[in-house]
Amino acid sequence: MRGKHIKRGFALAGITGLALTTTFLATPASARAELPAGPPAKEIVSHANTLTPEVKALMKGTGTAAEARALESYWTPGRMKAAKPFEKSPSMTRPGKAPQQQTQATSPEGKLGSVAPSRTSKAPKPTVKVAVKKGISPQYSQPNYPSSAPAARTNGKVFFSRGGKNWVCSASIVNSEGKSLVWTAGHCLAEDAVWSSNVSFVPAYSNGTRPYGTWYAKNLTTTTRWFNNHDWAYDVGAATMQANFGYRIADYLSSQGLMWNQTPKTYTAAAFGYPAASPFNGAYLYRADGTTADPNNGTLYMYSGLTGGSSGGPWFRNFDGNWGYVNGHNDFIYTNQPVYMYSPYYGNQVADLYNAVRYQSSDAVSGTKPTISGSATVGATLAANPGSWTPAPITLAYQWKANGSAISGATGSTLSVPASALGKAITVTVTGSKTGYTGASFTSDSTSYVAAGTLTGATPKISGTVKVGKKLTAKPGAWTPSDTALSYQWYRGSSPIKGATKSTYKLVKADKKKQISVKVTGTKAGYTTLTTTSAKTKKVK
Repeated sequence: MRGKHIKRGFALAGITGLALTTTFLATPASARAELPAGPPAKEIVSHANTLTPEVKALMKGTGTAAEARALESYWTPGRMKAAKPFEKSPSMTRPGKAPQQQTQATSPEGKLGSVAPSRTSKAPKPTVKVAVKKGISPQYSQPNYPSSAPAARTNGKVFFSRGGKNWVCSASIVNSEGKSLVWTAGHCLAEDAVWSSNVSFVPAYSNGTRPYGTWYAKNLTTTTRWFNNHDWAYDVGAATMQANFGYRIADYLSSQGLMWNQTPKTYTAAAFGYPAASPFNGAYLYRADGTTADPNNGTLYMYSGLTGGSSGGPWFRNFDGNWGYVNGHNDFIYTNQPVYMYSPYYGNQVADLYNAVRYQSSDAVSGTKPTISGSATVGATLAANPGSWTPAPITLAYQWKANGSAISGATGSTLSVPASALGKAITVTVTGSKTGYTGASFTSDSTSYVAAGTLTGATPKISGTVKVGKKLTAKPGAWTPSDTALSYQWYRGSSPIKGATKSTYKLVKADKKKQISVKVTGTKAGYTTLTTTSAKTKKVK
C-alpha cells in the first residue's frame, strides 16, 4: 500500500497505534481547520453494547451471563490475535517540527480534578502463567510486566467489531463509584456516528492468553464532538463493564486514577499499550516513558515509538511504577513522524465524560423466576427455590404473599401456611441485592388455592374407677397442631350426657350398669374439625 492514501489508518494518520503505511498524500497546514467551532463539549452520547449475529448464534440461554459466555466463545485466541489495530488516516503529513492540529486551546478550561487509584485488598491470581517479554527497543520500550503487576492487570486489550471486521485497541481500568469503567480512545468505541459491537476487554492480555478472563462491555460512551464531528481533541471514551467472576472489574483487579484540567500541561508520562506495527506484533503490553509537549491546539504529544494497536492505552501522570493517574492516552500519529504519539488534552471534555459514567455499574443483578415446593395447605410448609442468580455472591430476601398481599412476617425461604391464607393463592417474591449493583426482584407462579389443614388427634383414653360416685378423667392424647382447641362430650351408652362437657365426669346413679365413653373434638381456624371417640368402659358398678 506504499504511496497510497490509507482509508484505515489508526488515528489521525494512523489512529492510535500508528498507521501501517509510510507514504500519504500531502495536506495543507490548515487541514483540520474545517472542524466546527464551538464551546467545550458538554454533550455526551452513550450506546448499549450490541452483539453481532455471529455472537448471538453462540448464545445458550438469555441474559447478561449468556451474552458474556457467547462473547468469550467468540473471542478465541485465534480471533484475538487476528484482530487488527483500528486505524483511520486523515491523510496528514508535514515536514519539519511535530505537526499540529487546529482545534481548541490546551489551557485549563475549568476546575482541575482528579480521582485517586483504587487498590484491591488482595489481587486475584492469574488463571494462566504469562511469560515476561523483554523490550524490543530499549530506546523507547521497557520490558513487559508480569500479569500480576498492578500496571499489567489494570491495562489490557479492547476487542471489538465494526464494519464486518474485528479490531483491537488498548485501554485501562479507571476508578469510579460504580467500579466498572474501562477508559480508552473514543474511536475504539465509535467513529463517524457508527458504534462498535462485541466490545470486550481482556486485562493483562499476553500473546493470546487472558489471565483474568474476558470482560463484556455493557455500555459505551464518548463525546458528541468526537461522535458527530470527528474532533480529535474530544476523542475519549469509556466502557462500563459487566461483572465477571462475581465481581465488578475494579473491585477484582484494582483501578488507576484519572486527572483533568491539570497544570502544567506538560509532564513526564508513562505510556502503555499493545503496539502491533513493526517492530511489535500486538502480543505484549509495552511501556514508553517521555515528556509531553504542548502544541497549544487541544492536544499534547510525546516521543513514544508505540505503534498501531496502542490506541486508547493510558498516559500516566505521577506514575510510581504501579499506580498513577490517566492524564492522556495514545490517540493518533502523523505518518511522516510516527515516533510522536498524540493525545487529547484532558480538559472539560474528560470531566464531562467521567461525570456522565462514574456512577454506572456493572448492571442489575440477574436472576430467574423462583419456584415453590410443598402442599398449599394450611399448616403445611412451603419452600422457595430462589433460582439462579449472578454475579455471585448475591444477598437474597424473601416475601411471601397471599393473593398478592404480603403475609406479615413471612420473610424466610420457607413458609408455614397460615390460616389467613385459606382459599388464597400463594406466591413468593425473591429480591437479589449486591453492593454497587441495581437490585432485581422475581416472583414465582401462584400455587393452587390454599386448602384447609387436617388436624391429627389420638384416640382418647378414660382413667378412674368405674363406680357410682367416682370421677373419670378423659386423656385426649397428642394433637397436631399442638395449639388445637379441644372440647369434650361424655356418653352413657350411645346417648350424650347432658352437661357432661368437661375433661372429667363424676359417675351418677343413672350410670349404673351402663358403659361410659367420651368424644374429644378438636378445632382450629383454617383446619377441618376432627372428633375422636374413646373405647367404652366396663359397666358401672
